Amino acid sequence: MAKKKRRYKKRKTASKLDLAVVTLIVLSILLAVLIYTKSGVVGLKLNEILGGMMGIMQYVLPIGSFAIAIKLACDGRDELYAKLIQYGAAIVSLAIVFSIFQISSGELQSSKELSELVKDAYYLGSQSKGGGAIRGCCSSTSC
Repeated sequence: MAKKKRRYKKRKTASKLDLAVVTLIVLSILLAVLIYTKSGVVGLKLNEILGGMMGIMQYVLPIGSFAIAIKLACDGRDELYAKLIQYGAAIVSLAIVFSIFQISSGELQSSKELSELVKDAYYLGSQSKGGGAIRGCCSSTSC
């Protein structure tokens, strides 16, 4: 009897894993269509919000989520959390690089108050310039 329960649990976890993979793939394709084409009311608003938060890195988000879905389908959940943390760190690091480039070119001034700096970074990010507000909070002279 114990063997039957184990097989049932394996099938149940496999179906949950398949559901997670399919959901991630569909979500990444939907994000790609909405972000790259800027279509419809949802696409425009999503582009503005993600652009304001992440800047130009919003275009990498669907590609990374698709890659994580493929990794999850191939290897299972063994290294999923480590890969998600690495992916998040890579996105934040690239956003920092883009915003530092903005500061060096003079588009963003690091001598302002933190709240003004984040607002400026959000505004520039919503226009697909620089790293967005995620990076804007770390450009203060006190950080």
